[in-house]
Amino acid sequence: MRLDVQLQGRKVAQLYRERDEYVLQYDPGVSSADFVSLTMPVREQAWRWPRDLHPFFRQNLPEGYLLGVIREAFGPLLDGTDLSLLAVVGGMGIGRVTVTPQGVPPGSDLAPLHVEELLSGDNTAAHFAELVQRYARAAISGAVPKFIAPESAGGEIVPLGKPTLRTSRHIIKGSDDSTPYLGFNEFYSLRVLGRLGVVPVVKAQMSRDGRVLVVDRFDVDAHGLPLCGLEDACGLLGLPPHEKYATTTEKVLNATRAYLPTGTTQRQLLQLGWHLLVNYVVRNADCHAKNVALYYTSLADVAYTPVYDVVTTQAYARYAANPPGLSIGGRKTWAPGKSLERFFNACLGIAPRDYAQMVERLCESAVEVGREVIEAAKNEPQWRSIAKQMVHAWNEGTNGLRRPGRDAGHRGLEAAIRASGFSDPEPPQPFRVPVGRSELLAPRGKR
Repeated sequence: MRLDVQLQGRKVAQLYRERDEYVLQYDPGVSSADFVSLTMPVREQAWRWPRDLHPFFRQNLPEGYLLGVIREAFGPLLDGTDLSLLAVVGGMGIGRVTVTPQGVPPGSDLAPLHVEELLSGDNTAAHFAELVQRYARAAISGAVPKFIAPESAGGEIVPLGKPTLRTSRHIIKGSDDSTPYLGFNEFYSLRVLGRLGVVPVVKAQMSRDGRVLVVDRFDVDAHGLPLCGLEDACGLLGLPPHEKYATTTEKVLNATRAYLPTGTTQRQLLQLGWHLLVNYVVRNADCHAKNVALYYTSLADVAYTPVYDVVTTQAYARYAANPPGLSIGGRKTWAPGKSLERFFNACLGIAPRDYAQMVERLCESAVEVGREVIEAAKNEPQWRSIAKQMVHAWNEGTNGLRRPGRDAGHRGLEAAIRASGFSDPEPPQPFRVPVGRSELLAPRGKR
C-alpha cells in the first residue's frame, strides 16, 4: 500500500512500507517550504522509520473510544498496520497535511453537521456515540469521544473552498460515563486562563446541556481551509502516542524550544509557563506531551499553539488521585514546593517575582470563575455534582500553589463553597493493579 501525502491539497510526497521500515519519499522538485514535518525537511534521500509510522503521522491517529469505533466500522479495510488506519482517516485531519490512498484526492463525503443544533440539543451518550460513528473517518487523536465534521448553515453546506479540501472549523468533544458533563468542565476550566487575556486560549462553546464542547480550530483559516502545520511534543520527541506520559516537562521544553524563531523565544516560553501553571490550579492531570504543541506557516513562523484540552480531571472519581501528567524536577506532585518556581526561573527565564504574580493572578481567576461555576449549578441542578467537585479541586489547587502566610480571606474558594451548601468532595475511586496474576489463569477455586 502506498499513500499520497498532500500539503494544503498539493501532493508533495509518498508514504509506504518497505520491509520493516516506513518510508517518506518527497517528490522531485518539491520546494523546501513544503516540508511535511519540522523533523523531516525536504530532501532527496527518503526519511525512514523502523517498525512503526514516523512519529509525525502517528500524532493524529485515533485512540481509545474513537479507535474502537473505526475498527468496528472499517475492519475490512484495515490490515493491522497504522498505515492502513491512516489510509482511512488521514484525508480529513488536523493541520495542513492530509494523507490518502494513492491517487485519491483529500476531502470528505460526510453529511454536514448542524453545529447550532448540537449546541442546543439533548446530547445523550447514545446520541453522541451515533455522531462519532458517523464522522469516525476524521483523523484526530485522544481517548475522549470527539470528532471533526463538515458544517452547514441554513440547511446548506457552507462553501469551504474546493470540494477536495472541505474541512471543519470545529472539534466537537462529548462526555462519556466516566467523564459526565465534560463540556461544562472544560469550558470553565479553560476560562480560568482565558479570561486573563495573557496568552492565546482556544475559543469554545458549551452546549446548553453541558455535555458537549465545540472548539474552534486554530489550524484553519476563516473559510475552514488548512492553514497551519501542527506538531505536538510527543511526535517531536519521537515517541509513540501511548508514551505521551513517559517523558518530562524538561524534555518537552527542549523538544519544542529548538524550533522557536530567534527573537520570539522569551514570549513563547512565558506562554508555556501560563499553560503549565493553569493545570496545577485547576488540577488537570491530563497535560501530557500531546497537549503541548507547535503550529506554523513556515520555519520563520513557529509558535506554541493556543492552550487547549484543559480539564479538571480531579473532578472525576476515576481520575481524582492521578498526579500531574508530566514530571518537573523529577517529581509528579501537586505539592511541588520550590521545584516549580526553580523550573520557571532556570528553564523558562521567568524570575521568582514574576512567577509569584502569575500564580496569584491565576488563583484569583480560579476564585472568580469558581463563583461562576457555583452560580451556574444553581440554575441547572444536573451540574451540581460536577460543579462541587470542580470548585473543591480548584480550592486545593490554589491553596497548594499560593505561598504560605497570605491573608486567609484570599486563600481560595472556602467561603463560596460553604455558602453554596456543597458537601465534601467525593473520594477518589481506588485503583488496584493485581500483582503476580495472569489474565490467562482461571479464577481461584476453579482450577
